[in-house]
Amino acid sequence: MDMVIDLSSIPTSSPFAFAWWFFVTIGWIYPVFLFMYALILFWQLYLRNKYREGRSYILLAIDVPKNSEQGPKAVENIFNQLAGAQQSVGRYEKWWTGEIPESFSFEVVSINGYIQFIIHLEAKYRDLVEAIIYAQYPDAEIMEVEDYTQDYKIRFPNEKYEMWGSELKLAKKQYYPIRTYPEFEHMVEGYKDSMAGMLEALSRIGEGEQIWVQLVVTPTGGEWIEGAASLIKKLTGGKVEHKKDVFDYIYETPLKIINEVISPAATETKSDKAEPPNLMQYLTPGQKDQIAAIEKKIAKTGFYTRIRVIYLAEKDKFKKPIPKIVIGAFKQFNTLDLNAFKVDAKSKTSGLVWFAKRRVIARKNKIIYRFRNRGHYLEPSNYGQILNSEELASLYHFPTLVVKTPAVKKSEAKKAEPPIALPVNIVRPVGQKEPSAAVKAGPPDNLPI
Repeated sequence: MDMVIDLSSIPTSSPFAFAWWFFVTIGWIYPVFLFMYALILFWQLYLRNKYREGRSYILLAIDVPKNSEQGPKAVENIFNQLAGAQQSVGRYEKWWTGEIPESFSFEVVSINGYIQFIIHLEAKYRDLVEAIIYAQYPDAEIMEVEDYTQDYKIRFPNEKYEMWGSELKLAKKQYYPIRTYPEFEHMVEGYKDSMAGMLEALSRIGEGEQIWVQLVVTPTGGEWIEGAASLIKKLTGGKVEHKKDVFDYIYETPLKIINEVISPAATETKSDKAEPPNLMQYLTPGQKDQIAAIEKKIAKTGFYTRIRVIYLAEKDKFKKPIPKIVIGAFKQFNTLDLNAFKVDAKSKTSGLVWFAKRRVIARKNKIIYRFRNRGHYLEPSNYGQILNSEELASLYHFPTLVVKTPAVKKSEAKKAEPPIALPVNIVRPVGQKEPSAAVKAGPPDNLPI
């Protein structure tokens, strides 16, 4: 039985007539699909905002003993254990409760040249984070403190304060690693702490000046490893297959239908094409080292990371070189053959040309707003770029014996065990702005607030 397709009803005299015919027959599917897709996204956003309303956050100030011999490896272990706090979000949580992965903010703040290590986290993770830190630093002191950023709910332009701020991002694809702490070793001098440069930069300010450095990290699963595997395959000359999503199928399906209607399907003979040869043996030593470095990075736990830096000072005390010194501390992790940090041109509050004054003011307000909110409003597609636990420990770890910066607060004496009376989270009654004097705990002496 022969199948006959009547093509006489397809208008070919005018492109507008053909477009109308296509819309009436099959093209209407596109706007309907986009409308339904938008409704789904708005529903998901509504659920996520409701989920965010139930979150409560605290800040923990961390002090370690001045004679601590623990290096960055201990903090790397902390990050690895912290990844266990992240549970995979299932379909029910994603589309009904609005649950999203939680972020942790690891911060170093310098107020008047005084440096303090701080962790911002959701209150329900306090016991977990304290247990993880005490496991690596049994003599550490952990105190809950007030949010230092809330004292600066300022708007720009401002008569009293001047500010510089920006986010940092990777110069290459996130699968290329940066320089990490095992490389900060010298044959003669021995180990050199990778935090020494950062702490020295933070101590270069005085009265009326502040520097805030923030790493908002979000534990992730192993889905990012697929991108690294594709990059390795590409570097070695392999064929990289593009993973199609729903939009690819929506785009390709009507084209296939039109081709089938206009031109009869021809019999195709698929020839078994051989896979391109592996070029590993023809690569230079430097290219092989790049591949080995990528493989080493994906072998460790990955975290989505956003890095923010703010320099805030009174106008008469604002020093323009300070931001360069702080950014320079991040440049020590750069390598020419692998990856490097650079200032995000879309977020920095300087170097603008067109409508510079208005745009700088808008960026200042945006960066300080984002800093105060940490990862509260971040969406799963906006968590930042991937750094593994070793890279994070290189950027953020407690100072060791070799760091001589006097402005870093450290515990004066060892303790046989963690403090028994750990600070508790005070639940305030509805409508009560301040807790009573009997239960209100002021910030500890080791935080200059």
